Amino acid sequence: VERGFRGPPSYHIDRLRKAPVGHFFDVVTNGYGAMASYASRIPPRDRWAIIAYIRALQFSENATPADVPREELYKLQGDNR
Repeated sequence: VERGFRGPPSYHIDRLRKAPVGHFFDVVTNGYGAMASYASRIPPRDRWAIIAYIRALQFSENATPADVPREELYKLQGDNR
């Protein structure tokens, strides 16, 4: 961005939240727009780990109490059931 490139979109926009995981793998592997390919620098297993992290961030941004497992919700509420 400092050198005149467009800023990347947020992972939290609807289009990217609904994108299949294969989209992210393809972008990291082959590049997209001004983003270069990372295929030679990031092994496939690590690319999938990055994508899992992106999905976790997306999920956490839009999570509700109903998404928390009951046992964990009890812990958060201070109830030791």
